Amino acid sequence: MRRRRRRRSLYLIIAIVAAFSANASSQDESEQRLKKALEGRFVLVKMDLPAIETGVEMLFDNVDVSFDKARYNKLVKEYGVSLKKDHRARITGVRVGPRGIEIDLDGGGSPGRDWVVGSLRLVEPTAVEKSDRELELESRLTGESAGANTSFWRSELEYERQQRVLLDERNRQAFERVSRVRSEYIEENRRNWGSKLIIIVRSSKESVTLRDMARSLARYVELLPRDTTTDKK
Repeated sequence: MRRRRRRRSLYLIIAIVAAFSANASSQDESEQRLKKALEGRFVLVKMDLPAIETGVEMLFDNVDVSFDKARYNKLVKEYGVSLKKDHRARITGVRVGPRGIEIDLDGGGSPGRDWVVGSLRLVEPTAVEKSDRELELESRLTGESAGANTSFWRSELEYERQQRVLLDERNRQAFERVSRVRSEYIEENRRNWGSKLIIIVRSSKESVTLRDMARSLARYVELLPRDTTTDKK
């Protein structure tokens, strides 16, 4: 009974995906149906998944499911593994985007969910504007005829300009320090933020059965029966 219910649940997902790919105008409705069907559910991960929010693309092509193994191996090597094989992961988000159906597992690999870096928005500093004093000195020198005070005004103007350049440099250094600390924190903690799957449907043959698609997907990630006890919590 559990096996039959599991297959029926997975058929629903693929049917929704197929409907979406056939009719782009129903994107909003399809996305809501996907969210309702998937979010909060658990999957059994049958392959190591990399600690990166760009995710692993799973391509449906007729009755087969495949992925770019070279790119996958590169991601695992570069970013490490966040979800190991045989891990029971929770679906924490579902979106329909330009790349396909995005399914977040245990956070989706995004640092934005972390309380330290999630609220930290780094904006590269812009150049400091000229002060009123600098503008005044420029105006004074423009209208000043050669005289005893000219060298004094020029000296004052140069000082104001140097202060502005110095402040620009301090802002740049501060930005680089915070950016570096943030990057180091992400590298140290990215394995705690889950991973993501991108499901792409390219099949248009009517002979393709949902059973074949479900069986192919289950080789990599298997949707588990809904746990009503967990859902109530």
